[in-house]
Amino acid sequence: MSASTWLNTAKSTGLQTLAPLSVVAVALLIWQYLIPLGIVPGVKAEYLGTPSGIAVAAMELASAGYGGHGLFEHVRASLFRTVTGFAIAAAIGVPLGIVLGYHQRAGSFLLPIFGFLRPIPALAFIPIVVIWFGIGEFAKVFVIFMTAFLYVLLGSVSGVRSVPADYLRLARNYHLSTFSTLLRVVLPSALPEIFVSLRTAMALSWAVVVASELIAAQVGLGYLIQSASQVYAINKVYVGVALIGLVGVTIDLLFLAVERRLLHWVGR
Repeated sequence: MSASTWLNTAKSTGLQTLAPLSVVAVALLIWQYLIPLGIVPGVKAEYLGTPSGIAVAAMELASAGYGGHGLFEHVRASLFRTVTGFAIAAAIGVPLGIVLGYHQRAGSFLLPIFGFLRPIPALAFIPIVVIWFGIGEFAKVFVIFMTAFLYVLLGSVSGVRSVPADYLRLARNYHLSTFSTLLRVVLPSALPEIFVSLRTAMALSWAVVVASELIAAQVGLGYLIQSASQVYAINKVYVGVALIGLVGVTIDLLFLAVERRLLHWVGR
């Protein structure tokens, strides 16, 4: 690469980086100095917070915690509930989805029920779950499980039904058993779509953890946000929301890394 080409590339990269940073900087300055003047109609300025107030709240939460628990404990509690509900959903949903996708008759009986349940938001399940299981940890995990399970199951079914018919005919020609066909033919072909459903289910599980922690939780990011909002500690609410976003992005990046590692042949 010549010196002039390298310089032009560096300038282009610098401009591409500087432009979004400038927009963010201007937005933060407006939020810090103009929003507190009451320029947003219908909302009290003290309820909108400021970047400096959020930074102070973040340091307070990091040092003193909230509600008798450290900030890391809140993150850990939410992660534990999310991962537990998701793991159980994946362990049941993937095998069941493969079976229902492969056996058309069984799928025709059960899939309409699951298809009906999937659009129902997690918040609608909470009163029922409380009546069934009370307000303990199991109820919180169950709400997450229900959300993830439906997406994993139906995504697995879709992946299986997208397997080319030629692959299945070839398996029959070689007289493969049903188990061998599922393991050696159906699963590798359906795995990309199954992984997409797992990634979507994980993202939804992390989003739903806030709803699940409305069930009388005493620790967790959902609890932190709800409790802080009740006392109008808006800057602490922003910190909780930001943590949910940061952890969610981190989880998604980990899934992408695993997907590239396991499904390295996709797109080639």
